[in-house]
Amino acid sequence: MRIFLKLARSAVVPFLAGLFLNPSFVMAESDCQVPLITDSETLVSLALSCNGKQQAIGSRMQAQQYLTQAAGQLDDPKLTLGVAPQTFGEDRLDDGYIVELSQPLPWPGLLSLRENVSASKSNVLQARYNQDQINLAKHVRLAFAEMQFHSQLVSINQSHQALWLEFIDVVRVKYASGTASKSAVLQATHEYHQLMQEAIELKSSIDREVSKLKYLANLPVLTQFKMDSNLPLTHLPANTFKEILALLDRQPAMQGIKAKKQQKDNELALAEIDRYPKLSVMARYNSLWMNDEKRWVVGVGLNLPFDFGKRSNREDSLRSEQSALNWEQQDLRVQLREQLVQTHSLWQQAIEVYQLYQSDLLPLAQENLTTTLDEYQSGAGSFLSLLTAQRQLLATERKAEMVRRDQYAQFAQFTAASGLVRMSGWRESINSNSENNSFNQKENSHE
Repeated sequence: MRIFLKLARSAVVPFLAGLFLNPSFVMAESDCQVPLITDSETLVSLALSCNGKQQAIGSRMQAQQYLTQAAGQLDDPKLTLGVAPQTFGEDRLDDGYIVELSQPLPWPGLLSLRENVSASKSNVLQARYNQDQINLAKHVRLAFAEMQFHSQLVSINQSHQALWLEFIDVVRVKYASGTASKSAVLQATHEYHQLMQEAIELKSSIDREVSKLKYLANLPVLTQFKMDSNLPLTHLPANTFKEILALLDRQPAMQGIKAKKQQKDNELALAEIDRYPKLSVMARYNSLWMNDEKRWVVGVGLNLPFDFGKRSNREDSLRSEQSALNWEQQDLRVQLREQLVQTHSLWQQAIEVYQLYQSDLLPLAQENLTTTLDEYQSGAGSFLSLLTAQRQLLATERKAEMVRRDQYAQFAQFTAASGLVRMSGWRESINSNSENNSFNQKENSHE
């Protein structure tokens, strides 16, 4: 026991020292300690590198890769020791003992199949890791869009608060001159206070969205956000949508189904080999034999693989799972295709509606308010008309920002539906995902 503890101590201490002194470990921690975030794509990159769930999946994927390396090895040899205790201390007899060494021998192709099953599990985890990265990037962009949307609403709110302060002065002057009622002064003050309440709610919403982003990117509490208040406009090169639509099978979700199917194929091949007898060779030395020529024995052992339904039922179960995966693959392909069509349609809709707001609706609402204010000051217009024009402009500005938010958010949804983390360099991204989840046919073949 002392020897064991000494060996364990000699192995564990250097490991712990290497863990805490390893520069890569320290660098990985420090990379997430970013004090200031200035753009959304930096935020996405941080989330992909620092998110705890992503790191956990990456560690499990690495653990499975280690198991794959061990899966193709021979089973351990077996050593059996036996003694005849009544021969000990007996002068008339030599000490009696039996020593047997045996080694299971796999059928050709069995070790390769075991390794392929484990490799397929690694490919399933790789596909899950890639898909989770896509979903994480999408959630970061959606949360970022909400934060920026509410930031723009704060700016709009502040400009309308300033408008109402101006209106209140105008209404009070007219009330003092007897050309406006007291109710107009009270209504103008009420509208101003409603905007103050909305500003408090918007700022609280921004705080909650910043908190969500810090969680997604695993950022420190003191991390600050200083970004452009406008969401970036989105665009795609011509024919990109059709090209992405033609590459559904390269998406991580489809690669994951493919890996599961390959795993079941290999498991079924293993189950079929399980019908064969399991062979082992053995060598035995038996000192109890009086004749020296009989003490050494070599031989072959095998099991008797009677079925009684257990092997055939296991194979039928695997075939049923294969059938289920085939149906899931068909359903997933249609689902991914229609998600692409729908998100692309919503994104295009947001682009066209935002252009309408910029070209027609916003200028019209602004001109209407300016005209109504001039008419009210001159006595030709009513306070109700002024109130209606202000509310119309406020609603139009809010909807314009909402549509801009939707344009960015739907592009994030479309990027995720395309099976990508980033739309820039999408061809390289899809090819990379495909290579990470591809299967080496030579390694997966079995005899």
